[in-house]
Amino acid sequence: MTTFTTEQRVKLEDYLANHTLPLGLGTEESACSIAAINLAISGELTDEIPDCMSKVLGKATITLQDAMPGEMRNSARYKRLLPEMAGTGRAKEKERLAVLMDWMWSTVLPQIQPLADERGFGVEWSNMCRLKTSEATRCAVRAASAPAAAYAATAAADAANADANANAADAAYAANANADAANAAYAAAYAAYATAYAAADAAADADTFWNAVDPIGVLERMTYLEGDKE
Repeated sequence: MTTFTTEQRVKLEDYLANHTLPLGLGTEESACSIAAINLAISGELTDEIPDCMSKVLGKATITLQDAMPGEMRNSARYKRLLPEMAGTGRAKEKERLAVLMDWMWSTVLPQIQPLADERGFGVEWSNMCRLKTSEATRCAVRAASAPAAAYAATAAADAANADANANAADAAYAANANADAANAAYAAAYAAYATAYAAADAAADADTFWNAVDPIGVLERMTYLEGDKE
């Protein structure tokens, strides 16, 4: 089904009002973000992204909902957003990916700069965030002395490569382009996950990190693309 109906939306809103969103897939009594959407649509407990939802947005949601603190994942703000995300469709995957990639480069990865400066790979990290290329990320990976920072840079490189593949594909290969965009979304969201651990390694509070990067905010921007919704 490619349409998220009013009836399904009501079911989802009711579920979210009365259940807790867990880490991982969960159960019917406590299902993850995507599984909760699927329970409202089909009654099935699965984290397969439904056809009515952007796959790019779904991939980012799967990773970010597990990464963010439980209080944030179960906030009223996040639960209000999920029904809006469910009906986004797949016509604007690259536009949604562009929002996520900009967040990764401009907001998330720069959180590691103080740690990078302290441990001697500040120049490489700064270049990666400025140049936003897979080559610059490879240099940062080689230079990084903090393992979590290297993981974050590796994920950023994967996202950059998949993003380039998606942008290179023309309309005749739209399905492949969308798949590349979804892969890039997963890598970009994972980079945020790894960056959180690197930030913790630098003695920063994890909640402070997530409040600073505001993962719900990027999911909101990916959902409400300019011109899509009022």
